[in-house]
Amino acid sequence: MVQLNATYLDTSNGNWSGSLLCSYAFLRHSWQTEWVGLPKLVNDCVDNLNLMTVKGDPQVQNLVEAALSIAHQIEKEKGCGTENPEPSYHNRLHFAESLTTMTLQCILEVRHGAKLDLTWQATLLLMALSHDFRHSGRINRHVSEIESNSVQFLIPILMSKNVDQIWIDRISDVILRTDFSLVKENHSRVAGRAFQWDLEWATVLLNEADVMASASHIFGPLNSTALSLEWKAIDFPPFATVATEMGRRQFLSTLEFSSYSGQLLSSGILEPIRKS
Repeated sequence: MVQLNATYLDTSNGNWSGSLLCSYAFLRHSWQTEWVGLPKLVNDCVDNLNLMTVKGDPQVQNLVEAALSIAHQIEKEKGCGTENPEPSYHNRLHFAESLTTMTLQCILEVRHGAKLDLTWQATLLLMALSHDFRHSGRINRHVSEIESNSVQFLIPILMSKNVDQIWIDRISDVILRTDFSLVKENHSRVAGRAFQWDLEWATVLLNEADVMASASHIFGPLNSTALSLEWKAIDFPPFATVATEMGRRQFLSTLEFSSYSGQLLSSGILEPIRKS
């Protein structure tokens, strides 16, 4: 079992899943004491990917500036953008966990042989940060309902930072497919295909980053409890079982990790009942 020392994105020992768990520990400690803030985390992730130090597509700077603007907006609104309390699960901690996971995934895919593409990496960071932008704490009444609202709120920010329309369309398409009911189909679309930076693989990476912390043997049960509280607040009946052993087993049995990075990271953190 990894010893958690609450360091953030420290991969110096080559233990990638251990680094991820330590990063989650850092985030949770900060969340419970003095929140580090999403803008700081975005900058740390950008630095780890060298997005602003290597000359590349001019869109990279626009995407990074858009991500920082979104991060500041989320902090200003305390996550939800409404008068309601910040959701128990779909909150800034969840955004930070997804952002952190995606950063390591981008690094690992390049190390595994993917061509360096700073524009796609910047886009993936932005999507991981904002895929639940202004989440209401409710559930979808139809496919991608909440995700559609997130996209609607995001587009003006992206346009204000001069993000090209092709990237706005890609961000929109991928976020819309984070609806949990579409995840199985998303994985089927990359089955048997080598990894490349495209819409299908970006969707899978985001799906994996979205659930990785909840799959972990250390932080997963805490996230399930948070989701239970979120659902209880809207009287959604599964609140009574989602955090139980049966609920955890059911959730874990649905998970897929198709990417190299998703498989590597998840292999070191999965809750034991996932393998039973």
